[in-house]
Amino acid sequence: MILITGLTGTSGRAFYDVLCREKYGEKIKAVVRPTSDLSMFTGTPLDIEFAYGDITDEDFLVSAMQGCDKVFHIAEKLLAEYVWHAVMCSPQIIYVIMVSSTIVYSNFYPKLRLNVFEPQIRKDFENRGVKYVFIRPTMIFGTPRDHNISTFIRWFNKYPIFPIVGRGKASIQPVSRLDVAEGYYLILKNLDTLESTDYIVSGEKEMKLIEMFRIITELSGHCVRFFNVPYPLARFLVVAVWLISFGKIDFREKLDRLTEDRAYPHERITKEFGYEPKSFSERVKPLIEQIKNEGKSS
Repeated sequence: MILITGLTGTSGRAFYDVLCREKYGEKIKAVVRPTSDLSMFTGTPLDIEFAYGDITDEDFLVSAMQGCDKVFHIAEKLLAEYVWHAVMCSPQIIYVIMVSSTIVYSNFYPKLRLNVFEPQIRKDFENRGVKYVFIRPTMIFGTPRDHNISTFIRWFNKYPIFPIVGRGKASIQPVSRLDVAEGYYLILKNLDTLESTDYIVSGEKEMKLIEMFRIITELSGHCVRFFNVPYPLARFLVVAVWLISFGKIDFREKLDRLTEDRAYPHERITKEFGYEPKSFSERVKPLIEQIKNEGKSS
């Protein structure tokens, strides 16, 4: 039996659809909050049961893992710390898949908590003989609540100008939640053959930030003028806002991320399992239409 966290989340829902499509046969135990809306599971073809509780409650997690030999952690990446501790208290667990982030490769965040505890997770799992896989998606998009691509779409729908830093030359490789879900399934399907390793799950190809913006505006039918803001000025402004708001409004991280190259190839998962993400244009078009229709109905 496999324990899965985050099955009701953004990429988790898409993964659930893939599991249904592929008629996944192993019994699933899904960790959910007591207040979670489980209507998505109505009429499910899967053999699934639910463990109601809080992932930050280690005793609950250890109890939920009883009867399971595999764990697939899709929920918030920083919650992996709790899953790790629970696995170390559950000797029957043989395989662990953890969805993490490519942010661990960032030059801006060398002291990120992920960078601190992931090496210890590897060490502990290896000492215990637990096989593990870290899945590292790039920027995930695909729903109106994704807080990244959808934010840009809404801006372009409302305003004819948009400021960019560094002339939008930073490399980016956003990935649809639908493609991420396909990557999840390919790794789960081949889990028994894997050694402990990492897989990057990214979009079809690398592009510049300005190129992504232009694809969005062309597909949405809006004419948006982009103007460059020098990085020193942009940094001064976001720090000023942060100080004036007493830390309540903080765009410092977002500014750094928008000026950093964040394109990572998916060659390994493609070579080993045949992962083939769709183009950004194909994946973002339905999202543009969805947000446009929301505007009409509001």
